[in-house]
Amino acid sequence: MMSDSVIITREAATELLVGIFEARDLPSDEARLVAEGLVWADLRGIESHGLVRIPQYMLRLDKGIVNPRPQMKIIRETPAAVVIDGDHSHGQIALNLAIEKALEKAKQVSVGWVVVGDTTHTGAVSMYTRQIAEAGMASLYMGGSQPNMAYFGAKAGGVSTSPIAMAVPRSNKKILSLDLSTAIAGVGKLLQHKVSNEPLGEGWALDSDGNPTTDPQKATLPTPLGGPKGSGLSLMFECMTSLMAGRAILEPWIRGENQRHHQSALLVAIDISQFGDLDDYCNQVESLAEIIKTLPKAEDVDEILMPGERSDAFYEERTRNGYRVPLKVWEKVADVADKYNVQLPKLDK
Repeated sequence: MMSDSVIITREAATELLVGIFEARDLPSDEARLVAEGLVWADLRGIESHGLVRIPQYMLRLDKGIVNPRPQMKIIRETPAAVVIDGDHSHGQIALNLAIEKALEKAKQVSVGWVVVGDTTHTGAVSMYTRQIAEAGMASLYMGGSQPNMAYFGAKAGGVSTSPIAMAVPRSNKKILSLDLSTAIAGVGKLLQHKVSNEPLGEGWALDSDGNPTTDPQKATLPTPLGGPKGSGLSLMFECMTSLMAGRAILEPWIRGENQRHHQSALLVAIDISQFGDLDDYCNQVESLAEIIKTLPKAEDVDEILMPGERSDAFYEERTRNGYRVPLKVWEKVADVADKYNVQLPKLDK
């Protein structure tokens, strides 16, 4: 019986994707940023933002939606804040610049507030907040995109499945990291289920007529997490990101005036050391995590986990041993590699 998945290492996956993106005219350093971002998601157990995205990424390059050689620029700057024009870059490239500017500003005036407009899919956003936390700072991320999620009470897309992520350092170089979508199940999750044809959970999505469905092939629209709470958060994220960058997304899209895929982001770095002793703060975060983990456990719960710990466990194991990619996902990646004459690595099944 043929295996339904293949095993690939971090190194092999990264080099394969670098080759694919280089073949599609990305400069080597930027191809690596995008490749590493997608592989990072798979390693962290966020498969909805990993290799499964390759066909979509290539389609956007083919259609000219993504600029393979963007000329990003800073369009506004204050001592604490920066607004970046992403020039329709891959999100991983634009956010790499955002991290650099957020850290620079935070070191100078305690807080770095960076808004990015006109970028594209930004990937697993906890990658950015974790990088800032690894530098000893607290971090916040909000994202905006096209109206691909139902607004509460509506049968059509009105807001985005906007992500929000936060991260702070713990002691012993650990990170407390929260990353979630304002949807019950985001677009990437629905995409995974379309590939595997696994039924969706109840209430996850609507079909093209605006009716609830658990059929992944009929699902077209995710639904908001917590009903009005999720859609309300997403609406506010648009105000804090796209509108701040002067690049409105939702209103023009709904009016049918500008339906080119683009995203926006807010990335914040807070220099903890300018508010108090960094080591004391990290120890307090660690003490808080430890006391929460000692709470009485619910039935069938082996361990109470802190935000980011499940992801850490995936990352450690998959970095060491490689990780499984569903065969249907791998076949689509292999088709892309074949199209651009990029050699596939030898894999275990």
